[in-house]
Amino acid sequence: MKICCTRVRRKGRCHEKLQLVTKNQTTLKPSVMKKVYFLLLILAANYAAAQNKEYSISMNGLGALRLGMSQAKAEELLNKKIALTKNYLDTLNGYYEDTANVMYKNIPVQLEFQRSYTAPNTFYMRLIGIRSSSPLCKTSDGLGVGSDNLKIVAAYNDYHINIQPGFYNYYATETGKGKSTIRILDDAASTMLYDANAYTLVFYLLNNKVVSFEIKGKLKEE
Repeated sequence: MKICCTRVRRKGRCHEKLQLVTKNQTTLKPSVMKKVYFLLLILAANYAAAQNKEYSISMNGLGALRLGMSQAKAEELLNKKIALTKNYLDTLNGYYEDTANVMYKNIPVQLEFQRSYTAPNTFYMRLIGIRSSSPLCKTSDGLGVGSDNLKIVAAYNDYHINIQPGFYNYYATETGKGKSTIRILDDAASTMLYDANAYTLVFYLLNNKVVSFEIKGKLKEE
């Protein structure tokens, strides 16, 4: 940058005029621009991979939320206390279950907990179910809200698959036009022997399109 002084003649008089002259001093070379572009692509890809991992649906969890983790561990992960809603006695099985609606990575999820006894009258709450309808959540094959039933069946042809009308939720079935449920069961869940942790991935569909999902676990007593 430099300042120039020029003389301008107006109406027979000579005036001095100061002018500010600027000049680009730095211009990125094409090779540098290309490196910056590729760096931005790498950063974007890493960010997307991290996001995908946080919302990844598997047979035993959603991202860092894992079936079997304690309520205390879940609270540590969410960085907040989890307010349980009912704490009722399941008279059929003889243990307590409870649910909580929380935010995980800015998406709403419902968590289901169950009492796990370590001694008579001594227990902690353990995560046995995760449910959400967020379209951000995907399986490793990219399945999630909006996926059709045929793609689900094709992706899990190595698992035990149960398809039935209505929204099945273990205690009752919500009926209605176009509603159906696809359950993906691992070996332990399909045999119902429960000599190991058993996991079931449930897709709820409306008109053959996924509208929500649930991950359920039947866990061994510790």
